Amino acid sequence: MSNLLSSNQPVPSPTAAYQAALRDLYRAARLIPHHTPYAAARLARIADQAEYFLHQWPTELWPTYSRSDSPIPDKDVLMNWLSSAKREAEYHQDAASAPLTYASWRQVTTPLLAALVPFN
Repeated sequence: MSNLLSSNQPVPSPTAAYQAALRDLYRAARLIPHHTPYAAARLARIADQAEYFLHQWPTELWPTYSRSDSPIPDKDVLMNWLSSAKREAEYHQDAASAPLTYASWRQVTTPLLAALVPFN
């Protein structure tokens, strides 16, 4: 019987899983138009999930450059951007309200996407 842990395949690092999750969240956020039902709630949830993954990322393994060789801001900066996006989305999340206006949608998506783009 073979032992899976002793195989020659490299064990994926947890940061690779975090990066893949953040990349998926970036792609999901980009596909939410402002006029769709529950757009604010969906964007708030994406921001919440992104905060979780960034919080779990070990500080000593924080990347300094993205795959495109652009510098990545500090973790605290990205967490602040996500908090701002989540706070703004939750403000507009009332189910009885009309769909997001384009301007409100931009106020949510700009910091959200800016925090996620380094991992895309």
